[in-house]
Amino acid sequence: MGNRPDAALNDLVNAIEKIGVHDHLCLIYETQEEQFSAVIPFMQIGLERGEKCLYVVDDNTAATVIKAMREAGTDVKSAIKSGELAIVSKQESYLKQGYFDPDWMIGFLKSATEEAKSAGFSALRVTGEMTWVLGEDPGTERLMEYEAKLNYFLPKNEALAICQYNRDFFPPRIIKDVISTHPTVICGGMVCRNFYYVPPDNFLGEEPPDKEIDRLLANIKNREKVEEELWERTRELERRNHELEQMNKAFLGRELKMVELKKRINELEIKSEASGDYGARQ
Repeated sequence: MGNRPDAALNDLVNAIEKIGVHDHLCLIYETQEEQFSAVIPFMQIGLERGEKCLYVVDDNTAATVIKAMREAGTDVKSAIKSGELAIVSKQESYLKQGYFDPDWMIGFLKSATEEAKSAGFSALRVTGEMTWVLGEDPGTERLMEYEAKLNYFLPKNEALAICQYNRDFFPPRIIKDVISTHPTVICGGMVCRNFYYVPPDNFLGEEPPDKEIDRLLANIKNREKVEEELWERTRELERRNHELEQMNKAFLGRELKMVELKKRINELEIKSEASGDYGARQ
């Protein structure tokens, strides 16, 4: 995670800290540095919050992820031994049956969530490297069905997830659908509310034209509302800055007057002392 400017990295970590239970995000990345700068803090924050953390590797090996977590200060050995952290492969999760079934996988996550809660964890925190989809395993064509159905599962269960997509490996049509099925997107070192998100009822079904229009108009209005709020915040900050500048000028003016007054008092005292000395000699 080395060459990212400290301020930008801190901003990203602060944004990741605001991710809550029930959230469904995708991370679209191009480099391992960009990938780990998001998912390693995501895992660390979960461990700090007493959540069960599950990392499904594929683009990287388990050893690579463990090394990155250790370098970031995580006691990985202890976390794995205690059951707080599990790093698994696609064969132990998505393809455990030898093929991919979205409904089975969501059942797997539901069971994992219930087991985590029973063990005293506050939630299940999951992240998966989705490059496994690019293999020839049966059922991988149902990926987007799975991503859409997660938007039914996560709001009703004590779980949260980041789905990781390497942009260099996935064709644009898949990345487009990935964006459509995630309410929040992490990209370019930022956690972004997704105005292009399509709710699962609309994504999985044949969306009637009038419903699509309603959704598009709602997105347009929401975006305008956010931009108006940002504009108002900017104006408020400008107003406060102007007030501070005026206060500073007034304070500086008073300081200059005080300096001038002290100088004048000193001059008068010197004159008074000089006059006293002269009178005494007379």
